[in-house]
Amino acid sequence: MEQGKEELTALAAHLRARRRPILEAWRRAAERDPTLTTMSALSRAQFNDHIPEILDAFERKLSAENRDRTVAAAEEQKEGAAGHGLHRWQLGYRQREVMYEWRHLHLCLVDELERYASTHVSPQPNVMPSARRALTELCSEGVCESAVQYARLQQTEAAGRVRDLEQAMQQLQDLDQSRLSVLREAAHDLRGNVGIVKNAAAALRSSGLPEDMRERSIGLLEKGVTSLVVLLNDLLDLFRLEAGRDERRVATFDVSEVLGELCASMQQLAADRGLSLESHGPPALHVEGDAVKTRRIAQNLLLNAIKYTEQGSVRVSW
Repeated sequence: MEQGKEELTALAAHLRARRRPILEAWRRAAERDPTLTTMSALSRAQFNDHIPEILDAFERKLSAENRDRTVAAAEEQKEGAAGHGLHRWQLGYRQREVMYEWRHLHLCLVDELERYASTHVSPQPNVMPSARRALTELCSEGVCESAVQYARLQQTEAAGRVRDLEQAMQQLQDLDQSRLSVLREAAHDLRGNVGIVKNAAAALRSSGLPEDMRERSIGLLEKGVTSLVVLLNDLLDLFRLEAGRDERRVATFDVSEVLGELCASMQQLAADRGLSLESHGPPALHVEGDAVKTRRIAQNLLLNAIKYTEQGSVRVSW
């Protein structure tokens, strides 16, 4: 038994001394394999990856003096194989390529064992069978651990894609709901403005309408028509934006004037919700940009602020 362990230790030392030729033979075999295309762009160190560490553990397993060291070496082999599978996944290997690399490594190591057996006659008949069995365990574990790691990472990536898809679907649903809400509000505003125009027009048709009432009706009519034009233009802009045809009209404009008028028009809405609306900024602030879109962005922000502020005040500053 002791002599058999010594011979396995000698074999482990031989494999260590032959490490470079073994790895070179493995690389040449992989390069000749037409199914292995990803490895062509790898440096020698990238190609070898965890394999030298795995071979170190294999050699320690062959020469281990007791069961504890054998188990420890086997665990190192397993961890190294899992790391090799992870490395190949990160480099974009297909699973089949990983399996074929292990096949070529196994054959190279088998050839080395046979060469050793042909030049070293052992009086212990179980030495080389033990070595071959250990080699088979090494490569089969390598294939299994690489495959498990590969499958686990594929499942993780697939789960991530499913989550991304679910989030995208939810965003689309939210967008549809938002679009429906905008269209409902637009329809409500259109109906209200059409009612104002209709009532003002009906009043103007009355022959006995007092002059002050006539002026008031004309003002309401003009205001209603203006509101309708603005609302329809906003809807057209929205449709162009969704169709990817929205254009910017960049020019110099006074943002103080735009924001000041916006805040003034929102005062009553804020008051209806029991809020105060404050605005602060220089009397003039000329900038380069799209005045219409700037107003629309500020209006959306301000409407949300008024909508979601329960008490107190809303402040706009520039």
